[in-house]
Amino acid sequence: MLFKLVFTLWLSAVAYLDARTATIPNALTLPMMAVLGGARVARAAGHALSSWIIPGGQALGRWAMWAGDAQAVGQLVLMVISWAFCFALWEGHVLGGGDAKTLMGILALFPSVDFVVFLAAAVLVLSVPLLWLKWRGKRLQDVVGSIGRRLSEGGLLPTEQQLAEEGRPYAWTFCLPGAIYLWFLW
Repeated sequence: MLFKLVFTLWLSAVAYLDARTATIPNALTLPMMAVLGGARVARAAGHALSSWIIPGGQALGRWAMWAGDAQAVGQLVLMVISWAFCFALWEGHVLGGGDAKTLMGILALFPSVDFVVFLAAAVLVLSVPLLWLKWRGKRLQDVVGSIGRRLSEGGLLPTEQQLAEEGRPYAWTFCLPGAIYLWFLW
């Protein structure tokens, strides 16, 4: 219960700071990534040692007991793939650095396909009204034409400058699903 409260406070702080300052400080994201990512690495290493390298795990004592099960390795692999995807989104200027690191922290806690599907659906549900608000009052032809121009110019992804100037603080769109998943589905 205490962990859920701490993680919820972390998500709330990230969303609040992003909304107020349009930045998410490394002091908030890096410790969460290190603690949760490090725990995933430790669990997977412990499982590998106890079941693959040292059969039976007798020499590891309590470490082998804490290491967990075979899911630890799969969760680590999914976390690494998720982190690589977040890095690619940052590199492509789709997300800011703080947003990407926040997602990495969330995905370190929930390294499962179920969560990724839940997060994608929730972000879609939350983003549709935001797009409607952005394009409200514009003709459909203008919106489609704008998208078509971006595609024809090869600029589907925003530049770093466009992200800095036109980017919006939307960390709450993945912090809110993270909190919902934590309290109701985990």
